[in-house]
Amino acid sequence: MEPTPSSLNPAQERVLRELMGLGQPRPTFAADLAPALRAELRTMLSEVDERLELAGTELHVSKSGLARVHQCERHWSNPDFAWSAATAKGWIAHKAIELGVFATADRSPLELVDMALDRQLEEPGELGRWLLEAPADEVSELRAEATNQVTAFEECFPPLKSKWRPRTEAPVKHRIGQVSFGAKVDLALGRSEGDRAGMLIVDFKTGRPYPAHMDDLRFYALVETLRIGVPPFRVASYYLDSATWHAEDITEDLLAITVRRVGDGAVKMAELKLGEREATFTPGPACRWCSVRDVCEGPSLLRDTGEELA
Repeated sequence: MEPTPSSLNPAQERVLRELMGLGQPRPTFAADLAPALRAELRTMLSEVDERLELAGTELHVSKSGLARVHQCERHWSNPDFAWSAATAKGWIAHKAIELGVFATADRSPLELVDMALDRQLEEPGELGRWLLEAPADEVSELRAEATNQVTAFEECFPPLKSKWRPRTEAPVKHRIGQVSFGAKVDLALGRSEGDRAGMLIVDFKTGRPYPAHMDDLRFYALVETLRIGVPPFRVASYYLDSATWHAEDITEDLLAITVRRVGDGAVKMAELKLGEREATFTPGPACRWCSVRDVCEGPSLLRDTGEELA
């Protein structure tokens, strides 16, 4: 990456030098790293993979599914999602950022958000239907909050140059038997060269950091390693409203820990999907928005500990 242009503000300069790692050396990894990780994951999944095949079904493992099943199996087994201004703002903002990164003309954040909304209205799907039916004030709220996120991105990140090979909403996938692992990366920059890592993966967030955010990033790193054989050199959650980030440099030890978490979560999902056992429940923050909170013992146990449910 090239020297810092004088036109960058201090936040953009910090991203370029400290997060993107201007001038920093890049690590190399052993050629047998990805095959070893793949073999360990295949061993962990072997029995449930056979049962999934016999049942004629497949399992998709995502970062959000892993977070839910490790947090509370009952919460994973009863997904509940509805589009709203709150749930749609991130999707629209990410699409607007993508349009801005690859646009040939300079457009304002609000123009990019409206372009993203127009694109979604043209495509079939639940979000498009919600946008057509939502009250005008909710759509206005969505436009305002998504515009804030796009503006924050432009304020905090240096303009992304083509030589950095930027990708937004980039799909990352790998498959082992009946189990597929997949996610979409908010922003990826750089690429590996031979056995030398060169990719930076960034997940954009608002609000405060949570431990699960790093678990999500490690999942991205693992799937990317399985996909091309070389890990990203760094992953980061970037908090747009505070212009701060939490980053980790990827190591073999970190990937070894991650493959065990991912394999364990996939086994749990497969057992529950196949109906081989009842889902356990674990009282915690997920009780606040779980779809079965009214019929589950978890919330009452949570109250017994003195914690409040919103």
